Amino acid sequence: MSAIQIFLIGMLGSALQELLHWYGLREHLGTGRYKALMRSIPYWVVTGLMIVGSGVAVWAWFAGDGSIPARQYLVLGAALPLIFKKAVEVVTGAKPGVAASSPTAAANSGKLADYFQGAGGSRVA
Repeated sequence: MSAIQIFLIGMLGSALQELLHWYGLREHLGTGRYKALMRSIPYWVVTGLMIVGSGVAVWAWFAGDGSIPARQYLVLGAALPLIFKKAVEVVTGAKPGVAASSPTAAANSGKLADYFQGAGGSRVA
């Protein structure tokens, strides 16, 4: 498999993970926090960079291994954003559920930190 194919499959995995994340939030999309987040340019820039970065990381991880099935590239591409979000959560000590349920959450929505919130699986609106 060529380097560009590995890169694109890794990106696809990351994009599918993001799509599934938003599908899981479908019942909360009408709230102020998620309306602001959907309109947040920094959020989507970071999301796009994470998708591209996942493709690069998958390519770098598997460079030179020619006998690996495409599904492994896809799975690693999907896993990398989740691992990165969790690592940021651990390092910063952020508690996504607490941050999302605070009275000022709607006013502070759409910030760059919102990309990293929710890594623990909390979808409180």
